[in-house]
Amino acid sequence: MTTIAQAIQIRDGFILPEDLSVYMGKKTLVKLILEAIEDLNARTSGRDSFTRGTPERQPALMLTLLTYCYATGVYASADIELNVEYDPMTRYLCAKSYLGLPALREFRRYNRDRIKECLAIVLRRVWELRFCDQNDCPLAAAGGPVIPGWPGWRPAPDFVVEAEQRIFRAVQADSMALDW
Repeated sequence: MTTIAQAIQIRDGFILPEDLSVYMGKKTLVKLILEAIEDLNARTSGRDSFTRGTPERQPALMLTLLTYCYATGVYASADIELNVEYDPMTRYLCAKSYLGLPALREFRRYNRDRIKECLAIVLRRVWELRFCDQNDCPLAAAGGPVIPGWPGWRPAPDFVVEAEQRIFRAVQADSMALDW
């Protein structure tokens, strides 16, 4: 079933797939996530940069893991837990830590804005790398006009909205799991 947002994306000529690793590969995607986290940490130095919860939950690990899973279309906490067994990259990101369903949900609940910021940066970067040439991208020209007739121009999605939608899907998936 195609949602209205997906129909608009298809009509306007851009598509961000559920699994961004199709465009980048898993290693490159993780590299982009780590760069996004570094960028966020640099911007928030001096303020409380993260998280509630216990230090053993390793906030950087949790942020990396959830951003990676949401960027690859894995939303439900139970699916993330299963991916630790079956996906080598997810297992690597967990660093041999056991992250149960309550820990994943709690981290998402208390750090939703941080996850959204990080995911939006990753979505934007993947879109730029996939659809923009180094010299021919309206997004790359800071402050320059966006010209619809630009060769190869594709309208940019709203990355923050897309990130929020992915987090909302995760909440929905976990809520539906509790209903069964």
